[in-house]
Amino acid sequence: MVTRLLNSFAKIRNTKVASAVRSTLTLLFPIMLLGSFADVIKFAFLTKTGFMAQMFGVTTWLPYSRELSWIMEVIFHCTIDMIALYAAYGIAYFTAKEYKKDGGSAGAIGLMSFLIISYQPTEDGLPNFSRFFMSQGMLIALIVGYLCGRLWVSFADSKVKQRYKIIFPVLIVLLISGILNLAGLFVVKLEIPTYVASFVTEHSPFNSLVYVLGMGFLTDLLSWMAIGGPFSNEPTFNDAPAMANMNSALKAGSSWNVPYKFTDTTLFHSFANFGGSGVMIALIIAILIFSKKGRNRNVARWSIFPAIFNSHYSMMLGIPVLFNPVFLIPFIITPLFNMIVAALFIILHWIPVAAYPVPSGTPGPLIAFIGTNGNWLTLILGAVLLIIDVFIYLPFVKLSDRISQRAGDIDEN
Repeated sequence: MVTRLLNSFAKIRNTKVASAVRSTLTLLFPIMLLGSFADVIKFAFLTKTGFMAQMFGVTTWLPYSRELSWIMEVIFHCTIDMIALYAAYGIAYFTAKEYKKDGGSAGAIGLMSFLIISYQPTEDGLPNFSRFFMSQGMLIALIVGYLCGRLWVSFADSKVKQRYKIIFPVLIVLLISGILNLAGLFVVKLEIPTYVASFVTEHSPFNSLVYVLGMGFLTDLLSWMAIGGPFSNEPTFNDAPAMANMNSALKAGSSWNVPYKFTDTTLFHSFANFGGSGVMIALIIAILIFSKKGRNRNVARWSIFPAIFNSHYSMMLGIPVLFNPVFLIPFIITPLFNMIVAALFIILHWIPVAAYPVPSGTPGPLIAFIGTNGNWLTLILGAVLLIIDVFIYLPFVKLSDRISQRAGDIDEN
């Protein structure tokens, strides 16, 4: 049974589609890594409300800290905030290469198609693109780029005259992309996301624990699919439940009896987001200790610094975790386990609720500790959960190594 499963995963891994996706994610890894470093340096070190800035007063003694912060912000916006652009080009390029065709032309068509789909016209006529498509639309970009690559391959293999082999695919892509752009504008005008958000807001006070667990599950699932989820953003501590909790804690002098015990801040961000979505720091530790695959260990080493401050982007692409069925189960189960255990501790009144504001870029295991105003049992619980999380990832790390080895044997044969 295990051998059959390994063979199935290995064969899927060696398909042209999987190979093109894997090559694209490899291409994107250094871009994401650079963006992750810039993201962490800006928000944790060079922002006055950042964790390291408050700990060591970085912005008070570092020369040109404001200019450095600006540079880091530019790098972040041109890497992570636009990662889907690189994905659209890369998948089209490598898809064409898999079929021994011109990758540069296919990549250009994929990039053009995605730009047209994500373009949002403005009254002054200046270029404007959907931020959702650019930063959280990687799955859409991969689908668009792959279809463009296959279209290019189809015309390259057809009996159409040489001069039309370039014109026809470009015209088809222009037409379909324009139609998809209009469809996107129509969806925006319907304000479907607004209706969904209002529905969630209206019903969230009921069964709040179930709601948070469900939204946490959805966030991690969508993150695995390269789509932003409802809890993707960092905790702001200025939404209504967070403000109510903080005011209650300030009045009572502690956060034991706050009104909202189960929210994204008190559970998901405090216990299920160590190193980013999927408790990524646990995967890094598991790979560094148990993995025998040199490439994965190198990716994990490079990703330690951003993951400490909850930036998981480089690991998602470098291993990769994105679209990887091997890591789907632990990526979803591990955060759920942490939230359920933490909720149990809160229900039993063993730990208080994280109600106090936490600096941006605070390392994951410290969020609940600082948010509870230094409750030591909360810190110990976070450390124990992290150790358990490593062992949850352990069998999947070993399975990944075996699949990679088996895929190499199949490829050689």
